[in-house]
Amino acid sequence: MATETELVNAALRKGGGAKRITDLTDSVGSAGIAADVLASERDDLLRSAVWNFTITRIKLGRLSALPVFGWSYAYALPSDCLRVVSVHDNDAGSGVIPYHLEALLQSDGSYVNVIASDAAGVYLRYCRQVTDPNLMTASFRQVLILRMAKIFAISIAKSNPLFQALDGEEQRAYRQARSTDGIEDWPETRPEGSWATSRRAYGWMRDGSVWPQR
Repeated sequence: MATETELVNAALRKGGGAKRITDLTDSVGSAGIAADVLASERDDLLRSAVWNFTITRIKLGRLSALPVFGWSYAYALPSDCLRVVSVHDNDAGSGVIPYHLEALLQSDGSYVNVIASDAAGVYLRYCRQVTDPNLMTASFRQVLILRMAKIFAISIAKSNPLFQALDGEEQRAYRQARSTDGIEDWPETRPEGSWATSRRAYGWMRDGSVWPQR
């Protein structure tokens, strides 16, 4: 069972051989608190790509507050959403619908992140924030360790050569992790873009209907 503390300690070993931490509230030199370093690098790495282990599906609830103009409805994004994968108007997940990711002003003066759309119902696939190391792939954890190690190489070891070496190692590990992640997934059928539709002389309206181009 991998733990967050073990991830930080592995990064500390690679990034300068600093003293091990016993708790995520421990300081890690001038880099700050271990938990802050871990959370920042983890979330940035999670958002950098569509990782299979982060993808989940949900039907969004429609908000009573409406967009001021341009769209008919607004749907609140899940609080753990780091990246939208696809948006649909049916539970079969077929086709795509026009939408915008925006911040909606509510009646109490606060803002909420939403999907604005004309669809009467929205089904969402998204990358969620994963904090449990045991739900991450081994290759992802390795990339995360190397990203933290680069920070420690500068803040603790104060070594540019070590940083450069770790940077190269991280890039190779990232490419390998993305390759493995892609191999393990069934290829998705992507919706056609404007170039493909223009070759056939038609396009799509916001409501999903086809319009002929002149």
